Amino acid sequence: MANGLYLKLKALLPDGLRDALSTVNQHFFARTTLQRKHGDWFEVDWRKKFQAMPPEEWIRAYDEVWKHHTNNCVDETDADMIISVLERSLQTENSSATVLEVGCGFGSLAIAMARAGFQTTCVDVSNEALRRAEARANNESVTITWKQGFAEALPMADKSVDFITCCHTLEHVKDLAAATAELKRVARKKLVVLVPRQKYRLYADNYHTQFFSHPDDLIRAFGLERYECTEINYLGRESEFQGEALLYVGYL
Repeated sequence: MANGLYLKLKALLPDGLRDALSTVNQHFFARTTLQRKHGDWFEVDWRKKFQAMPPEEWIRAYDEVWKHHTNNCVDETDADMIISVLERSLQTENSSATVLEVGCGFGSLAIAMARAGFQTTCVDVSNEALRRAEARANNESVTITWKQGFAEALPMADKSVDFITCCHTLEHVKDLAAATAELKRVARKKLVVLVPRQKYRLYADNYHTQFFSHPDDLIRAFGLERYECTEINYLGRESEFQGEALLYVGYL
């Protein structure tokens, strides 16, 4: 509640003043605040170190994130919106569609898509996230296929699924070009990508490595001729993420 009010008030400030306040916070307070808030498990210098991290360290880091993380990355409103985007492609088709969720986290979106009738497969870098997501799906009697892997090297054959969803994940990848190439390689029809609209900050309450401050940043990353890119404002919504986001739908 308090954080949401702070963000609403901050959004009212001119861009120049917001950037100036952020610069002061980054220089004097942000790193210490993160250390005090999270303790030893959180890598406050992630943005300085991530490029040199070997895969096994990357996996361990995200396993720790999911051991300490209790919120869903994608809420019910997001799931309904994304499923609606997918279902528009099925209006003239009778067969059940296949979908790959890249970066499934706790599995909220994957479970919703499976309930909606999609044959769903999930990939996540974190074994801890996959374990918790699979337990949730089993408790809710939902059938989903689970795979461990990186977005930059998806464990899937070329054009093996109709759709790919990638929500609050692309901002976490090490190699953006490799990740977007993999999404386009594996999907046959459509990509649905949701990312926060953010400027780069060295210290922040997340492990983001890629930043999309304008729709063109996301549009250029995929380089598709046919696409839609919509701006979404999360301020005032009861969700984990508070801020602006970009919903990208790419047609293959």
